[in-house]
Amino acid sequence: MCQFPAEVLRMATIDEVETDVVEIEAKLDKLVKLCSGMIEAGKVYITTNKHFVSGVRDLSQQCKKDEMISECLDKFGDSLQEMINYHMILFDQAQRSVRQQLHNFVKDDVRKFKETKKQFDKVREDMEISLVKNAQAPRHKPHEVEEATGTLTITRKCFRHLALDYVLQINVLQAKKKFEILDAMLSFMHAQYTFFQQGYSLLHELDPYMKKLATELDQLVIDSAVEKREMEHKHALIQQRDFSYDDSKVEFNVDAPNGVVMEGYLFKRASNAFKTWNRRWFSIQNSQLVYQKKLKDVLTVVVEDLRLCTVKPCEDIERRFCFEVVSPTK
Repeated sequence: MCQFPAEVLRMATIDEVETDVVEIEAKLDKLVKLCSGMIEAGKVYITTNKHFVSGVRDLSQQCKKDEMISECLDKFGDSLQEMINYHMILFDQAQRSVRQQLHNFVKDDVRKFKETKKQFDKVREDMEISLVKNAQAPRHKPHEVEEATGTLTITRKCFRHLALDYVLQINVLQAKKKFEILDAMLSFMHAQYTFFQQGYSLLHELDPYMKKLATELDQLVIDSAVEKREMEHKHALIQQRDFSYDDSKVEFNVDAPNGVVMEGYLFKRASNAFKTWNRRWFSIQNSQLVYQKKLKDVLTVVVEDLRLCTVKPCEDIERRFCFEVVSPTK
């Protein structure tokens, strides 16, 4: 003969639910951590992307004189900045819908369920002890049977009362689990939908300009190929010529629009005690002889008015090809 209390038959279902809650808690904790990692990686991506856009805008400022490049970089820079804003909204939604919402569910609802489970386990243990004592009570000791039966009755009532509350909480948790998980993921996927829709709309508006730019680039490639062939042809012609200092002729234009008649590098002897020679960029412009150490330096005037001067070779200097400019005053 065996005794098999009816309560044991119902405990199997509760044990299954409890196991499921433990596993769900672990999976949700893992998902929250993965979401946190995704958000942190997203923040790094956004920061790096901001630096890239800043670089695009710096390049645009540098290329202000080339309207085609400047316009392209400005348009693309603005679009990329908008994409960064969309990314920020997406990761913010992930923070609120997945990480925060599921974290709160685990922290509040699941943890509260686990506390109730501890109380339920304690009462269940008490009832099991009462069942054992009731089963062990001998027939020939009526007072022990009566005491064991009374204890079991009280314990069973307490267990059933708490079990009803516990089962209710299980059902509520199961329903809320379903809602929280589905709502969090639905909100996140809505954010994904909005992100890609906004990105599509942004790039769709930019598409006509990109197509126009692509056509212009195709023409640039053709023009560049033509120019390259012309330059190669000129280079081949130049290589066939015999250039020497004796045969070369200096070309100059007295009617040049910028006033520069002639320009090029010369070695200038310093007026200091060492009489050192320094290479400078000289030019004849507006009837003056001027030079610069570097291209952006201020012009230094050597001779105020070349029309009042004469030029003669210097035969008494070791270096070849030397000349001097003689003015009325210097």
